[in-house]
Amino acid sequence: MADRDLIHNYLNELAQRLPAGTVEELADGLEETFQHHLRSGLSPADAAHAAIAEFGPPAQVTTAFALQSPGRRTAIALLATAPVFAALWGTTLITTQAWHWPVPPAAAAVFGTTLLIVAVTLLSVARSKDPRTARLAGPASVALILLDLGMLAIATATPAVTWPMALAIAASLARTALAARNLPRVFA
Repeated sequence: MADRDLIHNYLNELAQRLPAGTVEELADGLEETFQHHLRSGLSPADAAHAAIAEFGPPAQVTTAFALQSPGRRTAIALLATAPVFAALWGTTLITTQAWHWPVPPAAAAVFGTTLLIVAVTLLSVARSKDPRTARLAGPASVALILLDLGMLAIATATPAVTWPMALAIAASLARTALAARNLPRVFA
């Protein structure tokens, strides 16, 4: 029975670090590996130790899942494209003299603060080795979609569309569509 206790304790430790569905999949794989070792002639205790050794320490398993999580991949993709969006929208704001746009200063401050919070959140997700942190990519993606939609609404209300604005609008539409399509994986 010590073999089952070893496996049970190992899975409990993983359950504290990983989503339940992930732990269930790992439990199935761990059981298969345990059974394989039993069939190869190991004692139950040795089979349990061998199966756990193959899977690796809980911290290593957790890190592997965090590094491959959809939330982390999304955060990295959004951060990698951020300089392009900053250049496109920055050029747009300068060439259209955005300081004359009918945007209340409080709204601009909320927009900027929200953008900063989203950027910090995505950076935290991208650098984290904790799968629980990767879940923050979902709300950050939603906030970024809303920020893009806000910029699109404001930009399309301006009297003249410049070529930088046209590029920025196209890029924001593409990012919004891709981020929205990715949301189910990020929130899963």
